[in-house]
Amino acid sequence: MLEGKFGNCQVDEVLQTIAQGKGTGRLNLEGTSIFGGRVQATFYIEDSRMVHVEIGAGTTYSSLVDLFSLREGTFSFAGGEKAKTRDQSVPVADIVLQVTAALDEWNSMRQRLGSLDTIYALRADGATKDLTLTREQWQVMARLDGKTSMREIARKTGTGGVTVSKALYGFMEAGLATEVEAPAVPQDAEEEQSQHRGFFSLWSRK
Repeated sequence: MLEGKFGNCQVDEVLQTIAQGKGTGRLNLEGTSIFGGRVQATFYIEDSRMVHVEIGAGTTYSSLVDLFSLREGTFSFAGGEKAKTRDQSVPVADIVLQVTAALDEWNSMRQRLGSLDTIYALRADGATKDLTLTREQWQVMARLDGKTSMREIARKTGTGGVTVSKALYGFMEAGLATEVEAPAVPQDAEEEQSQHRGFFSLWSRK
């Protein structure tokens, strides 16, 4: 049994250790996402390939990478345990690269962007030079209405928090977006859970 707390090590280091050992078993993660939400999830790994994921109640996410982007929490890896069902197989090494990039990007952006609950709007006096935008950037820009939070944009577009944050960071650097004061939100506001999304669709939303 391999177990510990984040802070002494990072998620990507845990995954790297499992991959190097050609690990097969069950990985449990519980902690706080870099985006502010709670994460509780179980991952089954066979020969250093992730084959199945189970999400705990109350965990919200847009991508597999979101689930591994933790800033604190605990982990345990029980070797030899296999999943009863298998989804799409993904190399752990690929996940390590994506998680490492996500953490690096977020660390460079978090001082300016704050939490995913922050709301932004397009600036009428924004940049005037021509811009070439990706499909994801267009999706984010179209929802900068001064009412929708970054978290909601990630949910509605089906992209991860890192993707939305990166696009918005670029807009702010170009003078195209500005933070606005958040409106009051009813206590019973709807929160859409993602437990029923397939594993492959999770990975495709990096």
